[in-house]
Amino acid sequence: MKAETTEHVLRQKIVGRFLRDKRAKAGLTQWDVAHHLKYSTAQFISNWERGVSLPPLEVLPKLTALFGVVNREFIDTMHHYQEQILKLDKKHLVEAFRHGTR
Repeated sequence: MKAETTEHVLRQKIVGRFLRDKRAKAGLTQWDVAHHLKYSTAQFISNWERGVSLPPLEVLPKLTALFGVVNREFIDTMHHYQEQILKLDKKHLVEAFRHGTR
């Protein structure tokens, strides 16, 4: 049976994996990224990569420069994530109305 997709799973699969892969490709540790962003702990970066939270929008351009990727790659990844969230929201709405009409 397929596990239910949640917002957390989408964050982890789309944004978290992207951030982890780009960080690793740049040869950086989570602590390196945290230090560059002036965070006191690498927990923030770990949370982003595990899908617990998203990086603040103002941090994305800094990550782009730090990881050496083009802006468009970040924009497209974040847009894809938002599209998937909207699809999930629509699915939940449809289910709510389906159950509400019984």
